[in-house]
Amino acid sequence: MTKKKLGKLIIFAGLLISITFIFLFSFKESEEFKGFPVPKSAELTEKKSELEKYKWGSASEENGLPLRYQFMIKLWGWEKVDQMGALTTYEKNGEQVGVISLTDYLSLSTN
Repeated sequence: MTKKKLGKLIIFAGLLISITFIFLFSFKESEEFKGFPVPKSAELTEKKSELEKYKWGSASEENGLPLRYQFMIKLWGWEKVDQMGALTTYEKNGEQVGVISLTDYLSLSTN
C-alpha cells in the first residue's frame, strides 16, 4: 500500500470515528424516563410527573421523528410498539414511553 493510499485511509477512518462520536454523544438520558434518549439540542420547556416537553427544531409532525433519533432510541434498547399520528409508543423492559413529535415540539410521557 502506498503512503498516499494509507494517508487517505487514515483520514477516512478518523472522519468516520469523529462523526460516530458526535452522533452518539449528541443525546442524553431523559430526567423522568430513565434510559430513554433525548437530543442534547432539545430545550426542556416543561416538566411534570410523567411528562417532559421540549422545544426542538428537528421535530416535525409531517415527517415524524428524524431517522437519527429513531436509530438512537433503538440503539438504547427501546422498541417501537405503536404509532398513531404524531404519537409513537416505545417499550423497554415492560416500561412504555409515548413520544409526540410536532413542528419544533417534542414530548415524552407515559401512556
